[in-house]
Amino acid sequence: MKLRVSLLLLPVLYSLGCGPTEQAPVVDELTGEVLQEATTTYDMNRLLEDADITGGQWITTAQVQQFLQQKGSYLATYTDPAWGKTAAALIVERSKAYQISPLYMLARIQTESSLITSGTSSNLAKACGCGCPDSSGCDAAYTGFGNQVECAAKKMRGYFTSLDSGGSTISGWKVGVTKSSLDPCSVRPATKATAALYTYTPWVGAYATQCGRKTVGGSSLVASAYNRFKGEYAWGTGGTSCYSGTVDANVAEFTCVQSSSDALWRKCVAGVFTGGSTTKPTGCTTSYPYCPSATLGHPVPTRTCVQSSGDLQWHQCGVEGAWKSAPNAPTTGSGPVGTCYEIHAL
Repeated sequence: MKLRVSLLLLPVLYSLGCGPTEQAPVVDELTGEVLQEATTTYDMNRLLEDADITGGQWITTAQVQQFLQQKGSYLATYTDPAWGKTAAALIVERSKAYQISPLYMLARIQTESSLITSGTSSNLAKACGCGCPDSSGCDAAYTGFGNQVECAAKKMRGYFTSLDSGGSTISGWKVGVTKSSLDPCSVRPATKATAALYTYTPWVGAYATQCGRKTVGGSSLVASAYNRFKGEYAWGTGGTSCYSGTVDANVAEFTCVQSSSDALWRKCVAGVFTGGSTTKPTGCTTSYPYCPSATLGHPVPTRTCVQSSGDLQWHQCGVEGAWKSAPNAPTTGSGPVGTCYEIHAL
């Protein structure tokens, strides 16, 4: 019907000396950002795979910096004064600290503020939309680029931790359970990644099939931006190793790590850590469990440095739960396993 009307109007427009008119851009009613043209639609029940959000641990600061330069982003030349680090470094370091993909974080930033493709600093203070509910302004505690990335990565890790343990997220999203989005749409998440996305942004939006509001980017826009950015740069695959924030290093395939963030066990398989579990996975070639500490009275994560009440010497929790001598820990903040995760003096 619309096509027929437009065809009838065209001769009138030309007779008045007017050329063809361009359609006005669609502005996201939640973020105020101009929505990108929808070239691909996604299944609203399966927006992304789990590894899309928790993988990418091999991505480096140099790669993200090159990508930002390639996109003409304002962030390519930005250093956060509060953190003293470049935008690229913050995206990579804070994402990896919570075992979240830096590539996902780029998509999140683009969805919330368009800063990846924008040459201006507009929306820098709310780059990830974290702590910025639809019904009100942003929480001052999360203002600033570094704080936004930290907040976004920490929240996503929290959602995955809840889902890994078999529960639902803080707002009730869970794999295999139907729940209504704010569009509204009846969504049944097929992956933990999808449930986590809707927890962060409870809108399906304009880039998914079945349902969705066309004037809101929503979680489907995150999926669209993720896959677009994934194909626009040679990010690599990282081989079969996995980066572990707990160990603060790449670990070989089939290495098992008890995470310092939530005490859950994860295993490196094909370059990606498996979902967390309360019991140690089978088939681990190397393990980084918590170390029992008689001095503190409770177990501590890998790389923790403790001054022993037994011999007054410094030790660091290492591979296979063994304590290593770390005499320089109180002066250098590091030991044989790397930088101290925590330092406990008598």
